[in-house]
Amino acid sequence: MIAAAALRKRHFHAMNLQRIRVTLRAKVAVHKGRGMSEPILGITNWMHLFRWIVKLIRDEYGVDEKVLTRNAVLDGGIGLTAEQLEQVLDHIAETFELTFPENTLNETVRLEDLCTLTAWMRGLFKKPDFVTPPFEERCRSLNNVPA
Repeated sequence: MIAAAALRKRHFHAMNLQRIRVTLRAKVAVHKGRGMSEPILGITNWMHLFRWIVKLIRDEYGVDEKVLTRNAVLDGGIGLTAEQLEQVLDHIAETFELTFPENTLNETVRLEDLCTLTAWMRGLFKKPDFVTPPFEERCRSLNNVPA
């Protein structure tokens, strides 16, 4: 009876170790760029995405959240340089497996524009009104944008 209990306990620990190994392998795969990271898996609409972008800018560049409103102007309104804005675009593109067309920052004036553009390119939002036909074509040629 004691041997059977010890065997069950050993089996239980082996199963837990196996689960931990599978979880760790999945996390390593995520960090190696084979999939989206856990924090963005919960993003199901443009408001979640907006919040994620606000946190990114707040955490990486120390911008006060009070400045990071929907109507905040990207160029000069949130206190980031053009190079820092490009870094934000690069980070978003890498995280969400997107490619932003050249001159995206000329098309996106406000923080909300950047968010809705990203959400549209990921299939979470309808095409934003500010997206012109030529810009839409460039976005679609670089990404698998849902119809």
